[in-house]
Parts: sequence; C-alpha cells; structure tokens
Amino acid sequence: MNYDLCDLLNRKLENAYDHLDEFPNKSITKNQDYVDNFFEQMNPELYMTTLEDPSVDHQVYSFWLYRNGKISKQLSDFETSAKRIVKELANLSYSNNPVLDLLYFSGVIKISLSLNKAIVVECCIRPSLDQMLTLKDLERMILPNNGVAIWRIYERKGKNNFYEDFDLEKLHSFKWSKIK
Repeated sequence: MNYDLCDLLNRKLENAYDHLDEFPNKSITKNQDYVDNFFEQMNPELYMTTLEDPSVDHQVYSFWLYRNGKISKQLSDFETSAKRIVKELANLSYSNNPVLDLLYFSGVIKISLSLNKAIVVECCIRPSLDQMLTLKDLERMILPNNGVAIWRIYERKGKNNFYEDFDLEKLHSFKWSKIK
C-alpha cells in the first residue's frame, strides 16, 4: 500500500465531503434499492424475515468511511463522488471503475445502510482499527434489535472477484492473505 497516496486521497475526500455531524433525517441517495438487492441476493429468507419488522426504515443512506474512522456526509452517488476524486489517477487505475480504484488506493470503505434493516460494507483492503471501531458503533446504532451487517471485499483484479459474508466479526477475522 502506498501510504502517501492513501493519505492524499483521504485528505481530498475529507475536503470534498467533510464529516458527518449528525445522522440525516432524509436520504439523498439515488439508488434506493441498493441495500435491498444486496441483502436479498445473499439471503432471501433472512431478507423476508427482516422486512416483516415494523421498525424497518426503507430509506438508504450512503457514506464513505475514511481511514481515520470518521464518516463522510451523506452521498447521493458513489460513482460521481469517486470520479471527482480519482480523475487525476488515470495512469494508476487497476480497473475502469473509479469506485474500486478509490477503495483500493485510499483504503476508504463504502457504506450503504438502511435503519433496522442492513448495513452494507464494501472495501478492497483490510480496514484500519479506527474503521472497525466505527463500524461496530454504527452497527449498534443502526441495527439495535433487527437487521444484519453485510460485507464484501473486492479483489484488485476486478469487480467480479470478491468475498462476502454476514457479521462484522467475520470481516475482522477474515484471512486477508487470500486477497491477490
């Protein structure tokens, strides 16, 4: 990992999207069915059981989780956000996907969540301790009684190579040597 590049990209992200002061009341995320599609694809039975709970909020909120464990302000679209930050990295690209390039080069984590339903965590490299602690705090706050934390780790080689599972404890204990 190139720590200078990682720090530079994290600073650029923080300057562009600042930090979350308080949780928003309304979602501005464009892709409102993202969490539902992700959750239903992984475990349809658990998804249906979770939807039966009356406390489930169907709004989807999207954020970046910086390496220092701070959360960005709400995003409307990850793709647009990533393009804005990585436009100068054209010669360093591993893929034609700016979101994956940003996840890999900056070490940030992509978070999409729906209250009392699910938190979807996506990354390319091992989360820092600050990021893991923030994720555990988010899990306690967003999923107090119901819902699941879902994670996906993308390999550098492409979006079709990934590992995924439920529970943030499994993300922490994942064998990162598998990642190529």
